[in-house]
Amino acid sequence: MESERQSAVDLKTQVLTRIEKESVCPHSRLFFGSRECGVWTLWLLTVLFGALSVAVTLFVVTFQQYSLYEATHESFFAFAVDVLPYLWILLFAVMVIFAVYNLRHTKNGYRYPLWKIVGSSLVLSLAGGSFLHLAGVGFILDKQMGVFSKDYPSQEKLELKLWQNPQEGRLVGVLLSAEDGVPQPLFMVEDENGTRWTTDISELHEMDRFVLETGNRVRVLGLLEDVNPPTFHACAVFPLVYEHEYSRRELRDMKNMMKERIARHRATGEFPSLSRKCAQILPNRTF
Repeated sequence: MESERQSAVDLKTQVLTRIEKESVCPHSRLFFGSRECGVWTLWLLTVLFGALSVAVTLFVVTFQQYSLYEATHESFFAFAVDVLPYLWILLFAVMVIFAVYNLRHTKNGYRYPLWKIVGSSLVLSLAGGSFLHLAGVGFILDKQMGVFSKDYPSQEKLELKLWQNPQEGRLVGVLLSAEDGVPQPLFMVEDENGTRWTTDISELHEMDRFVLETGNRVRVLGLLEDVNPPTFHACAVFPLVYEHEYSRRELRDMKNMMKERIARHRATGEFPSLSRKCAQILPNRTF
């Protein structure tokens, strides 16, 4: 009996000593409730940011699946290395780690195995990201971040970088008018750098001319003829897909039309009275 009393005294002494040593202060139930609420709020925020990361990544994957990568790269792998949204993929991974950490620090978080915590965070982020992507949030977020931050590598900026390369037969520009004093089919196209190109559109298909004449920014595939004065020979024209969000069907149709135009330019007899310069474009690539 005496030993039990002594053990209780020793335990009490140890507890009091530890409280004094660690400067433990009593807190109300409201304090612990608020802290628990704060941890859950942080968890929800990390899941939300993870979902935003997924939305932008899905937007990029969807759009680039129908990209005209054959005009800019030797292979799809090389193209994927250049366009994958590494920033958003990294952000998604970091948010999942934070979500797991925060959930672990909730009142009952220690009871759940790690695989359930990781799995639930992944599923919620992926499901939320898929919904946001379908609602167009991925496209809007990527575009607006590119507008507000000159350092953010938006997909629109990447597209302009890949296509504004006249030396390799690619331009991004806007049709101005037929050049003064020069008969058609020469038109003036102003590119992203403000350079005005005298552009021969004689080999353009009717659909290409329609796209060019909309007055919107377009991608022009063709041949550089001279840099002084700037002279370009147009072979195909495509919309700049980041002007607004296209459906997957529209993207697929644009991709198929490009293949058809390239095949047409390579075929014989379509333009017997012309120089058929467009038959030279991308001779070693498969579409």
